Amino acid sequence: MNFKKKYIFILLGVIVLVGAIAYFLYVNNNNKLINLIRPHVYIEYGNKVTMNDIFVTKPEQDFQFSMPLDQINSVGDYSLSVTIEHKEINFEIHIIDSTEPVLEVKPITIYLDESFPKPVDFVIKCEDLSNCSYPNISFKREEGTQTVSIIALDDYGNKALKETTLTIVAYNDKPNITGLSDLLVKQGNKVDLRNGVVANDKRFGVLDFKVDDSQVNYDKPGVYEIIYTATDPLGNTTTKTRKITVQNKETSYMIANFPTFSQYPKYPNGCETVALYNLLRYYNVSVNIDDLMDRLTKGDGPHIENGIFYGGDPEIEFVGDPRDLHGYGVYQKPIISLANRYRSGLKDYTGHSLNDVLSLVKQGIPVQVWVSIGLKNTSVCATWTHRFTGKQIKWICNLHSVIVVGYNSTTVYVSDSYTGKIEGYNRNQFEKMYNLFGKRALYYPN
Repeated sequence: MNFKKKYIFILLGVIVLVGAIAYFLYVNNNNKLINLIRPHVYIEYGNKVTMNDIFVTKPEQDFQFSMPLDQINSVGDYSLSVTIEHKEINFEIHIIDSTEPVLEVKPITIYLDESFPKPVDFVIKCEDLSNCSYPNISFKREEGTQTVSIIALDDYGNKALKETTLTIVAYNDKPNITGLSDLLVKQGNKVDLRNGVVANDKRFGVLDFKVDDSQVNYDKPGVYEIIYTATDPLGNTTTKTRKITVQNKETSYMIANFPTFSQYPKYPNGCETVALYNLLRYYNVSVNIDDLMDRLTKGDGPHIENGIFYGGDPEIEFVGDPRDLHGYGVYQKPIISLANRYRSGLKDYTGHSLNDVLSLVKQGIPVQVWVSIGLKNTSVCATWTHRFTGKQIKWICNLHSVIVVGYNSTTVYVSDSYTGKIEGYNRNQFEKMYNLFGKRALYYPN
């Protein structure tokens, strides 16, 4: 072999060796890059994809993904690549949902006649990144408690199961009817039998009801029964009776054309004298109201003297002045004395009951009595000493005097100088105030 051929063989060997080394370096570098990447990346739905999920070791070189990682947020398989040193490496990202829903359920109680609940009716909450759905359930239609298995499925087949109960009860409670207090009606009249009456059911609420008054004879006094019936939609029925009393027709007694006169503004505390004025006018006695006021016996109004609270005695004199806004009043005896100046014979009827007074009115005799203004409840509000007798006077506030001119079973009618009109007052309250002021009464016998 000559030197030239030998040289060529050496050169070829060197080239082959260099090529082999270069290929080895290339393959080794590619393997290093590929080994930096996980070929399959699995991410649970709801978590963000990060570079740490993709790279085994983060490369020192610059790299670029084929699509932004923050766009990968739905369940599915994604084929991506990453370019490092102009080399493209392929890999896959798999977004999976393997988490079952978080399910909370509750027990349900229904009535035997109600429709079965839906599975969703048992659910308190179902938390999942996707939707929850609930397969149908079969129930037994019988009284008692049965176990129910509620299944929640998400969009990717994950399943949660919780057990609860369905209780089925029969509803047998009867309606309740209230407002059936006894009724009172006058002969020949009728009353609204439904007013104030309510039929109520714990389940169905307010119900309609029937009223049967076929046994009531509204034209004949007596005690009768009315029948009330309420039925709920299931047929549970309540029947109750109510007592109704038919009374004789109301009889009212009234003295016609009795005069009235207002004590205001001139005589703010002159009710007793104004009442006498009206009484005398009724009997056609010619009299002047100011003359009456002037002739009325008067005593001191309550006042302090040497540390003692003195005042007049209403049994013998008017305490203060009837024309004075701060005057007090007077009882029956001074009024009798005043009346005798104009017409004698006024009788002191003090101590008799209100029924006795009304018996006189029934005969057409008007009666002057002492009560309170407007029949207001009142009591002793002041105490003083009568200077000349040393008597202790206990004064009841709101004293008033009126003339009784009519009545019926519930009302007493009076000529009232406080209003200047004929007024009707509750009979029971009138009697209470009449008694409180000592049953003081005056009248002229016919």
